[in-house]
Amino acid sequence: MRIRPAASLVAAAAILGLSAVAQAETKLTYGSYVPSTHVLNMVGIAPMAEHLEKASNGTLKMELFPGGAIAGGKGAVDQIRDGLVDSGLIVDAYVTRELPTSAMLAELGIIGADSLVMAAATNEFQLVDCEQCKEDLKEHGIFAMAYYSTAPYMLLCNKEVKSADDIKGLKVRATSGFGVMIKNMGGVPVNIASNEVYEAMQRGQADCTVGADAWLKSYTLWDVAKYVLDFPVGTYHSGLVFAMSSDSWERLSEDHKALIRDYMPKLVRAAAVGYIDEAKEAREGAAAHGVSFVKPDQSFVDAFTKLREAEVDRVIELSKSRGINNPEPIINGYMEKVAKWTAIVAEINGDPEKFEEAVRREIYSKVKF
Repeated sequence: MRIRPAASLVAAAAILGLSAVAQAETKLTYGSYVPSTHVLNMVGIAPMAEHLEKASNGTLKMELFPGGAIAGGKGAVDQIRDGLVDSGLIVDAYVTRELPTSAMLAELGIIGADSLVMAAATNEFQLVDCEQCKEDLKEHGIFAMAYYSTAPYMLLCNKEVKSADDIKGLKVRATSGFGVMIKNMGGVPVNIASNEVYEAMQRGQADCTVGADAWLKSYTLWDVAKYVLDFPVGTYHSGLVFAMSSDSWERLSEDHKALIRDYMPKLVRAAAVGYIDEAKEAREGAAAHGVSFVKPDQSFVDAFTKLREAEVDRVIELSKSRGINNPEPIINGYMEKVAKWTAIVAEINGDPEKFEEAVRREIYSKVKF
């Protein structure tokens, strides 16, 4: 475990006859496979670490280990479970065997159109309603504290794509439900990690990628992807931005637990809004790199809409084939949360502060960690 009292403070407290626990400095470690410059770290975890240290008067410090320095993508569950880090980022697409229920919800990628909606719906469902989601994590001595959603994904291509026919025969980097979408449109889904897309497109291994338009900047894809199909085809909305070791949590003082709990709505907001802001920045800089945003024709819209309408049934059948018993109530319950948060986000007109207030009221006031 990485939670530990500073020896000097403990000794001083003992000499003064004070409580060592009350005086001790606690260090919490956080591991992530994404680099320090990634939006989740820059606007989410790093500011959280600063806040916790300041709010605790220096008694709670969180040390970040980004870029896979300790915790990788595929090994995140094992590394938190085994105590290499106290907390970290878990992307369920990499650990479908360990977290089958969460991965089932992520499979519903093409239903997502708004990162605020999907982030809130996922947090409420997984943190409050979905006992099976919690049990999957509990088997590994982990529990969830905050999920995130990316900005809507687009098709980023090295040639103009605007119709359903234009997809046919193209090699498209796409995973899970997005891969099924591409295959059903006549394309060839290619399984390539997001950080390898640039080279794949440069070498002709892929003609397009499904991804956020922010990737134009973050992965410098605007050098190789000169066309963006300006139409949202879904989100990745089931990422666990703050997973916590149960053992490490129990070693925290009640005051420190309260500080972390209180910050979670801010973290959900920061991650969701951060993705939106990053996408805006990329779009603003795209023209200087010769990137064109192309609106789809009706044939593409119709083909996508047809697939989207059938997506829930497809994922239910897929989940049964993967051994998940009775997936209908779970998926239908999740879709109810998506509908609920679609209405809430529309009512608040996407206002970030009101979004955070709604997340705190509708979700975290009901969560028991």
